Amino acid sequence: MLFRYSALTFNGHRIHYDRRYATEVEGYPGLVVHGPLIATWLVELLRHHLPHATLNTLSFRAVSPLFDVAPFVVCGRSDADRVVHLWATDTAGALAMEATGTLT
Repeated sequence: MLFRYSALTFNGHRIHYDRRYATEVEGYPGLVVHGPLIATWLVELLRHHLPHATLNTLSFRAVSPLFDVAPFVVCGRSDADRVVHLWATDTAGALAMEATGTLT
């Protein structure tokens, strides 16, 4: 998936698809998961739980990297005023990405 997402977004950075480069040259524990891919999964979580809602705005911020060598969790909640708060954490529960959006 990381290789395909790199191709789809024209992202040629090898940390996303070349394990040897990511681990031996850059020193990462595994392949780095794209921030925009994590944001896409956050939106998919929203679409799964609120399929009839329309997402008007979305802003996201990566806080720390996620790697393909460990699972991670995508979470979210919506407020009464149609604001959604989405986030991703690593297996230890550390925040990796946070996002806020508005719905209609």
